[in-house]
Amino acid sequence: MTYLALYRKYRPKNFDEVFGQQHIVETLKNAVKNNKLAHAYLFCGPRGTGKTTVAKILAKMVNCESETEKPCCKCASCNDIQESGHPDVVEMDAASNNGVDEARELVEKVKYAPMSGKYKVYIIDEVHMMTTGAFNALLKTIEEPPSFCIFVLATTEPHKIPSTIISRCQRFDFKKLSKKVIQRNLEQVCEKEKINCSKEANSLIADLAEGGMRDALSILDQCIAYAQNDITLQDVSAVYGVATTEDKIELYQFIYEKKVTELIDKLSEIETNGIDIRRLTTDLIDIAKETVVYLYSNNMATLSILNEENVKKMASMFESNTLLTYIDYLIDTLSKYRDATNTLTYLEVCLLKMVEYNEQPDEQPVAVEKEVIIKEVKKPVIVENKSYTDEEYYQMLCKSTKKIKEVDAKIISGIFTDNFFGRERQLINLVKQAEIMASSKTNIILTVDNRADANFINNKDNNEIVENIMERYLPNKKDIICVTREERDFLITYFKNERSKVKKTKKEAPKRKEDIITPEDRLVSLFGKDGFDIVGE
Repeated sequence: MTYLALYRKYRPKNFDEVFGQQHIVETLKNAVKNNKLAHAYLFCGPRGTGKTTVAKILAKMVNCESETEKPCCKCASCNDIQESGHPDVVEMDAASNNGVDEARELVEKVKYAPMSGKYKVYIIDEVHMMTTGAFNALLKTIEEPPSFCIFVLATTEPHKIPSTIISRCQRFDFKKLSKKVIQRNLEQVCEKEKINCSKEANSLIADLAEGGMRDALSILDQCIAYAQNDITLQDVSAVYGVATTEDKIELYQFIYEKKVTELIDKLSEIETNGIDIRRLTTDLIDIAKETVVYLYSNNMATLSILNEENVKKMASMFESNTLLTYIDYLIDTLSKYRDATNTLTYLEVCLLKMVEYNEQPDEQPVAVEKEVIIKEVKKPVIVENKSYTDEEYYQMLCKSTKKIKEVDAKIISGIFTDNFFGRERQLINLVKQAEIMASSKTNIILTVDNRADANFINNKDNNEIVENIMERYLPNKKDIICVTREERDFLITYFKNERSKVKKTKKEAPKRKEDIITPEDRLVSLFGKDGFDIVGE
């Protein structure tokens, strides 16, 4: 039997097998079920996302001979449509049939009733390739086709289709599939085909597919032909000219260490292996971006390209501001490739600029120190912290009210962190994540989970930054101090004890004679000594 390509072998045969387009699937299923089919549909979206596949499944549903499940994929009609042999389901490629004559021939055939099915379905692929004359010839037919006719127009470039055509169709926009969806489908295919594909290779194939399931299966097919039944990351890299993540991290390490000779040699080696320079540049941007996100969030869940080891290595070498500058350099270089005859030279110059930017001798001792700190607590060295005595905390708590606390909490939660960068954003993120223990007109006491975060906010320089930023949002400038949860519990206990002592003292203290206010004293205070007379009964 002739070998069948994977993308054809595993092409969805019914709506339940379609991945990632549930909004379209459910709409079409309900339309068929409730007999509310439109006369013309426009399927838009990137290549390989299922436009033609869904069109064929729709054709099977409306012509299926089964009385229960539709499509049954067993009857003669379903099988003929699946094999592109049904007389009433016409698939046209507008790239090669785009003229007025072809359009007029189609219009002439539309008026004839179906030969064997209930509906005639015309699937016109790459419809944007049709000429203006061809569109005009189709216009009236698409607007008012016979009741037994359905048009499905598929395109990757809907902006090229006349608005007069679009307005006569129900439009469905197909989305790129997520990486996770593609990976899950590839795993299922490999299991059925008894192929051992490593997790890293699977991830790289999903990246290369760029949201298209058909592309992913075609890439997998080629990798199987190259590596047979055992596919590794190196196999995919060799077939498609893609540098490994370790290769790209090594480039960044040479930049950090200012090893220019090694950097240029490594880049030449990558280029010699057939790696696409444009793709490499994009990957370097993605690595820098992902590291910046990690530096701000300190959350491994944000990672999709880098693993924990790689991102920690990047974070130990570069600060977020440096990486953001590198991203600017790389994006600028990427835009210049359009007119370049030698893309390698452009990238070499870009990486040399990155080396030069990183060369800051006066900051090198800090960089060495930062490497240790990031591995431990991800915070700068604390030089001097703001602190108060227990009594001073007690006085702050006495001035605090629930109403002020609620107002301040609402204001802080509404601060938009994207307005800040670098250390400012890191500080504001911490403040937003912290819990407000107490708030008064002059103070805010924050609570965080650990000592490192508390010290980071209480650091003299950082604290000044926080207070200046918060002054922009709060009614007035407030003194901001941060404590851990253990310190908060101690302060609450201390506050309760001190309050109980004050109440007990007030309760036990006897009233002195001079403190007792008589009715006569009250009258004197209101009307003066000679301003009233006391009259007996």
